[in-house]
Amino acid sequence: MGVQGTSLLVPCVKELAKEPIMEVPERYVRLDQDPPTLSNTTSFSQVPVIDLHKLLSQDATELERLNHACKQWGFFQYV
Repeated sequence: MGVQGTSLLVPCVKELAKEPIMEVPERYVRLDQDPPTLSNTTSFSQVPVIDLHKLLSQDATELERLNHACKQWGFFQYV
């Protein structure tokens, strides 16, 4: 018979967010993995911005931008 795994008691995000945290709790640090490297940090400033009011217009440009943002980025900022 195999050994069943056990779970660590981990506080939920709500509990973690109640108090300011100055460092990442040790259980969330993965020392066995290299940290990710960001090759182009300037691309973060180019997150798509969608004007929801423009989506109501007859012009399909903003709808096309929304489609592109969802497909290429998976998220967008709306105004």
